[in-house]
Amino acid sequence: MTVVRNEDFQKKFRYHHGHLRESLLAAALDILDSEGSANLSLRQLAKATGVSQAAPYTYFNDKDELLAAVAQTGFEQLRVQIFENVKTAATVQQKVERLMTSYINFAIERRQLFQLMFGRELSDLKKHPTLAATHGKFFAQISGYLKGRREGAEDANFLTVTLWGLCQGLASLLSENKLKTTDVGASSVEEFVKRTVALLSAQLS
Repeated sequence: MTVVRNEDFQKKFRYHHGHLRESLLAAALDILDSEGSANLSLRQLAKATGVSQAAPYTYFNDKDELLAAVAQTGFEQLRVQIFENVKTAATVQQKVERLMTSYINFAIERRQLFQLMFGRELSDLKKHPTLAATHGKFFAQISGYLKGRREGAEDANFLTVTLWGLCQGLASLLSENKLKTTDVGASSVEEFVKRTVALLSAQLS
């Protein structure tokens, strides 16, 4: 007698009720975190979600489309994480501190996903318009946290680019262990960020 495991039943249930794409992306994130993008394939996703090898192609024509969708999911998760941490901040400086802390912690905790989101594999955004739109929303989110500064402060667009570049650089260095907060006398990411943002305080007041 064939025994149907509960997890197999759940996979089939999700598939027949129109949740396959979400299941595929969840499985892709798990594989990415544990094995990296080089070992992520549509065939693996089919096996992980208990569907036929042809089923993932309903949503993704090839691996590039899959990676773009996974990266987009990553941006959405990062946006939500930043929003939840920033929403109670009272000042622009506090918002920037929490933004940077969230950004860096995400990079450290989800290193493989972070590398995919900003890596060479998806650098040509013209091929992935939906992902490009997500990039734009993320930029707008960062820019929004800079509202309320004094008149005469640095151009908001320039400051947004500078802040994003700073976040990206520090996140990459720390997540790849090329830099440790203790190297500069900081006991945590939070302390490291506070000291960094203090250097920009004149433009954030």
